[in-house]
Amino acid sequence: MTQHPENSDQLAVAHALERVIAWLREAREPAGMSLSTLSALSRLESAGALRITELSSLEGLTQPGMTTLINRLEDGGFAVREPDPSDGRAVRVSITQAGIARVIAHRASRAALIGARLNELSTEDQDALGVDRLDVGDLR
Repeated sequence: MTQHPENSDQLAVAHALERVIAWLREAREPAGMSLSTLSALSRLESAGALRITELSSLEGLTQPGMTTLINRLEDGGFAVREPDPSDGRAVRVSITQAGIARVIAHRASRAALIGARLNELSTEDQDALGVDRLDVGDLR
């Protein structure tokens, strides 16, 4: 049996969030880069250098698929392979400054989209989400 929020505030928040999520789905594919590629870059930015096997496991991709993705990132100058200091037979992948810039640019673009879309919400939906207290710049 489906649980329904009984509180009108919960219903208002649920409705507003549904609209925001739908908008984000519409603009989920960053220009020139797949979502899985951007996710891997973001993971490298936050986690630091990782082995391809670790990255593929964390991102839910096969190792051959991750190798192909890393090859594309290297070709674009967004990532580099380096020897693993703990095991000379293995390599780790690191994000480059260009990769970091790409992740930051995508986040800024998403923040702008979210800000514009939040401004389109009704006053009731904005109130439910606390938009009047939200600094959209904090979304970056």
